[in-house]
Amino acid sequence: MQTVDVSTLEKLEAQIIELTKSFSERQIVLLNGPLGSGKTQSVRYIVNQLQGEDICSPSFSIHNTYETKRGDVEHIDLYRLEDEDDIESTGFWDLFEKESGLILIEWANYLDPKQIPVYWDQLHLEFSFGEGQDRFLKISK
Repeated sequence: MQTVDVSTLEKLEAQIIELTKSFSERQIVLLNGPLGSGKTQSVRYIVNQLQGEDICSPSFSIHNTYETKRGDVEHIDLYRLEDEDDIESTGFWDLFEKESGLILIEWANYLDPKQIPVYWDQLHLEFSFGEGQDRFLKISK
């Protein structure tokens, strides 16, 4: 586990670009943290790094797919889901049937990571606020 300072957009972008280089063929990125802490901006940096289209927060649509040079990137926002039945109704579990992919999940704390198939690599990104403008990112696998 590692905690890094991401108090500026430049620091956040540099950290996310570095993490993107190590993504596996079956990668899930679980993003957690308070509103406005950097989750959606991190997704934007990941998709941009993979030379994809511009992203929008899927808070209202729950699930967006972006085409990139790596292939499709699935972006899911669980913030508005109320229970596991809501997750089932989105087709969420079907995403794991692919042979490869990149799945970015905001508000991942709404999901039990033990339910994610073990043949998908997990990267946990936990955003937090410090004093003033300080922001931190805890990275774990």
